[in-house]
Amino acid sequence: MKPNSSVPSCGALAIFVKTPELSPVKTRLAASVGHEKAIQFYEYALAATAALARELKNKIPNVQVYWAVAEPEGQGAKRWASFPIVSQGAGDLGARLAFVYERLLESHSYVCFMGADSPHLEIGDLSKGVRLTKKNLQKRFVMGETLDGGFYFFGGSLSVPSSAWQDVEYSTSRTAFQLTQKLIEFGEVDLIGENFDIDTIDDLIRLAEISHLSAAYLPGAA
Repeated sequence: MKPNSSVPSCGALAIFVKTPELSPVKTRLAASVGHEKAIQFYEYALAATAALARELKNKIPNVQVYWAVAEPEGQGAKRWASFPIVSQGAGDLGARLAFVYERLLESHSYVCFMGADSPHLEIGDLSKGVRLTKKNLQKRFVMGETLDGGFYFFGGSLSVPSSAWQDVEYSTSRTAFQLTQKLIEFGEVDLIGENFDIDTIDDLIRLAEISHLSAAYLPGAA
């Protein structure tokens, strides 16, 4: 499948988020640090991700950043005022990824995904993924894998059937591998450097080793 040559030569970066007032967030982390600290961490991660996205726009001006918001009733929340909003649609994660990807491809030459789970992500890593996606419009996808088998970044310009997204087991050690196997039916997959998301207490401890800000969210911290 070929990219849509009729759309403008600008890209989209969709940041997948939940509205804390409406949906549980960081549930696995909350089991260890408590609900309140998990929400505090998510707020910190959202702010860090928004700052990273603004820096990206300064480096690559023809990229439009979107909040991909999970809840229909959350799309008017003031907290999402910094970027335009795109709905995640309905269904499981695979269905929502497919929905956002195809919807944004209608008006952008390429589409990139990230979550708000890696507040430590460097601008160089993000811009590398976006630039590589932009460079390889004709035949490639780009993926940044996480240490636990998931992915923190995806980029592409080739249309992909919804079934390819939905035939993947998410939140497992095989997520990135399974998605890659689906994508190579339609184009090559280039990998950028591995990183990690903050899903568990072990991830948060790893983050605390490289960022003094995260220590406040550990159990026992004041």
